[in-house]
Amino acid sequence: MNRITCLAALLTCSAAWAAEGLPTAEQPKPAVEMTLEKRYLNIPVGNRAPKRGMSLTVDGKLLGQFGIPLAEDKPDWWAFFDVARFKGQKMVININPAPKDWNTISQDDAIKGAEDLYKEKYRPQFHFTTRRGWINDPNGLIYYKGEYHMYYQHNPLALPWGNMTWGHAVSKDLVHWKEQPKVLFPDAKTGDCFSGAAFIDRKNQLGRKTGKEDVLVAFYLRTRSGLCLAYSLDRGYTMTDYEGNPVLTHPGARIDTPRPFWYEPTSRWIAPTYDHFKDNSGKRLRAVGFYSSKDLKTWKFESRVEQDKWGDELCGCVDFFQLPVDGDPKNKKWVMVLIDGSYIVGTFDGHKFYTLSGKPAVTADRVSSLVIRGNYYATMTWHNAPNDRRVQITWMRGGKYPGMPFNQQMTIPSELTLHSTEEGPRMRMNPIKELETLRAKTHKWKNLVLKPGKNPLADIAGDLFDVEVEFEPAADTETIFDLRGEKVVYNARSQTLSCGGVRTSLKPEKGVIHLRILLDRTSIEVFGNNGRVYIPRCIIPKDANRSLSASCGKGQVKARFLRVHELKSAWE
Repeated sequence: MNRITCLAALLTCSAAWAAEGLPTAEQPKPAVEMTLEKRYLNIPVGNRAPKRGMSLTVDGKLLGQFGIPLAEDKPDWWAFFDVARFKGQKMVININPAPKDWNTISQDDAIKGAEDLYKEKYRPQFHFTTRRGWINDPNGLIYYKGEYHMYYQHNPLALPWGNMTWGHAVSKDLVHWKEQPKVLFPDAKTGDCFSGAAFIDRKNQLGRKTGKEDVLVAFYLRTRSGLCLAYSLDRGYTMTDYEGNPVLTHPGARIDTPRPFWYEPTSRWIAPTYDHFKDNSGKRLRAVGFYSSKDLKTWKFESRVEQDKWGDELCGCVDFFQLPVDGDPKNKKWVMVLIDGSYIVGTFDGHKFYTLSGKPAVTADRVSSLVIRGNYYATMTWHNAPNDRRVQITWMRGGKYPGMPFNQQMTIPSELTLHSTEEGPRMRMNPIKELETLRAKTHKWKNLVLKPGKNPLADIAGDLFDVEVEFEPAADTETIFDLRGEKVVYNARSQTLSCGGVRTSLKPEKGVIHLRILLDRTSIEVFGNNGRVYIPRCIIPKDANRSLSASCGKGQVKARFLRVHELKSAWE
């Protein structure tokens, strides 16, 4: 363990102890200083320990301020900061109340307690989780020079929500992720780092470009300031807050979760945001507000998509983009996706968003979510993805991970497409093709007849699966797929699909039902009829049950094909 050298001079609390006649040499010292020499700063956490205030300062500059349940005895787990980029610099750690033994906080070349990292009992094996602490909303999703960046709301020092920091992970294929050092930190003056988006400042309008690399810019909420900019000169691996922050505020209320993009016809940046307005009676309501800017620094209000409930967070984490209808690049429509996955399809002129019928859009125009309730919140898609591909990921809100040093997970990345229907253009979402790289062994059948009491999957056992099936639902039958006790049921009489207590209507297409089912250690995701509906559920299967079954409640059902893919871990 690396020994920490205490500051020579005690802070004001030491002076108070002396004034009270207490032996200051025996009192806990409120701060320590160290020269950073190793990669990680390891900090012991007790899940039920009282919260203390902690600040980190590097070479006189505040890095962040946090609340931490610091463990004085045996820790439940070890939090950490990757401090490799500060090597050789001086760090001051201040904790109030101070710990009895500062040596429990140490510099090390490895994360303490990481011997079982990614092998823990309830660690998802192909869904993203942070190594330690809490995560929620995905933020700043951007593709740049061969790498997908995912920033996310993160509490690095505790399992509940709090200390909102931007965590960071990078992937080349959206399946295998490598966690990076955190990029944005909370402090008492400017606030926590809430949701936002990232984009490429190709025209150098922020004026920060210093070399050949384009500047990546994040537009996000600082809770005590307003909407702020941060920029990266190293392809997204570190970020610096813009000194002119905040660049957009709203009198009397918070303006939140911007999603900026460059709109060439008006030569302006456009930022849909989580906004508010007052109706004719003076009642304050939430909305999606559109703002525009020529230089990223000065923003002008353009229009809004209104809703009729103040308490409804529907307009939070809004996403806004174009999709081709039926893959036709000459027939693109604008799509606004709201926080629950519901969406509006329309047109946009650089100032206002309209429905396809030509009237200004309001949230009442939205198409009911293709996400059927379940564990799903705060959707976002990757900016600048190759081939104009629109890939989405979402916080899988509400999961339980007993005894783990992490909390919450993301959904599997899914590709969004827009298709013609009798009701108008409708979105579909399907798991990304890259997920297929995890398939280790495949069991497959053609023209299989499912009957009561017969289980063709009786010899298959495990905890990670990707199941594909297409079947012809016969009258009055129930087709049942049981994965480790989690049942996916299609009822032919009611034409409904259910899983985990959630039920949705799903009619056969050309006489068949197509299902894709993904099973991880703590989740099950069901995609119906090639992405027409989606049910995401967080689960905890019984340890002893690793079996699978496919059957019919009564009568019999013909499965045109059934493929069960055993998956390997994305962390191997």
